[in-house]
Amino acid sequence: MRQILITILMLSLVGCNGQAKKNNSGTNKPNDIILKFKNTSVVFEKVNTTNDPNNIQGDFIIRTNGNKTSIRQSYLESDLLDGKTIKFSNNAVCNVKITFNYDAFYYGEEKRKIALGFNRDTIITLSVINNEIKLPNFENIKKTLIKHFEKKDVYNSAYLVNQNYFKKIIANSEGFGGTNSSEYKESVNFFKKTNKDFKNLDQLFVKIDYSKFIIEFEDKSNINAKIFFDRLFQTDESLKKISKVVDENFKIPNGFYILDSTIINLKGIKYKILTLERNEIKNKENAQHNSNPVIILEKTDNTYYKKADNYNLVFKYDDNCSADGYGGIINKNSFFTIQQIFCQDFMFVNSYITFKIEEKTNEIYLHKYGEEYTDRSNPDNKLTIKTWSIKDFGTIKFEDVNENFLKKLRIKK
Repeated sequence: MRQILITILMLSLVGCNGQAKKNNSGTNKPNDIILKFKNTSVVFEKVNTTNDPNNIQGDFIIRTNGNKTSIRQSYLESDLLDGKTIKFSNNAVCNVKITFNYDAFYYGEEKRKIALGFNRDTIITLSVINNEIKLPNFENIKKTLIKHFEKKDVYNSAYLVNQNYFKKIIANSEGFGGTNSSEYKESVNFFKKTNKDFKNLDQLFVKIDYSKFIIEFEDKSNINAKIFFDRLFQTDESLKKISKVVDENFKIPNGFYILDSTIINLKGIKYKILTLERNEIKNKENAQHNSNPVIILEKTDNTYYKKADNYNLVFKYDDNCSADGYGGIINKNSFFTIQQIFCQDFMFVNSYITFKIEEKTNEIYLHKYGEEYTDRSNPDNKLTIKTWSIKDFGTIKFEDVNENFLKKLRIKK
């Protein structure tokens, strides 16, 4: 699954606190999942069990390989781990981030959830307070994430998948209990309706859900650790193929895939912004995202056409910098912001490049640029923030903004 680093829900910059070491994990309870790492223990608190309350870990398959631990549900009814409180045994942990992988899932077949192929990821960065964090509940953040799907495409896919499923029931009615069965009658009733008769995804047995999340943290010894929670949702390539709706005239350049995307709806005009990445980065662990092309598509007559592109907006790779690079797209009304993290001397720099789509002229200009600095050796140092606006750089088109231009702004101010 492609990794999309969207920091739309960034709660705060993360650093190690300066308190004396203290074990805040409390007494180990039967409903706690306890994971051991080199410099700390990690406890998932108040996890529900389906069977034995004295053996919560029987509900999960837990495997550890070095600094990587995977957790899988043993049963369909096993508790979900989003929304749980996680405690660390000491204050050695820094830079905690949670990546949710989510999609639109068809659940119309019994005991199966199948991804429709609208793969999306989002990163949420949390502060460690009193050696603990609260994992977001996916249901609470889902409404925000749905904006990264195009509603029409998901509805069309959901309808096509249901259509294919009910056709099978009608064609094989004997295997489904005959023409008097409830399954057969439901299938016949489906074809009496059109796509427009379905007002929500639940009516089409489709919902937005997460398939897994990844927790990453780094301690003061620069040891990185990961926890993978995988719900083992199924994929069905034939189903994904059925559900695929293509209405774009734009063809992705050879050697690239779509890392990130977002939709902007203005009066009478719809835009899609794509961030691309080279295929060789797709499944690379701890990948940095650099030199990513950003493409802007404009929708005309139900088809997207390329309006503009910029292959120099996201900074180039720096082998002396461990920052992630590209960090996601945020949009609001006619504005959108490209985020990235890079290094400047001994500082990490979180940058925000904001553009505005002028609705009258349909042109896209640089609106604001901001940088937040933290000490690479001491993330607890107070942030320094600098911003530049139109009064500093004038009227600059989207395609003319690049790394050299943005770095020169520092010299001018």
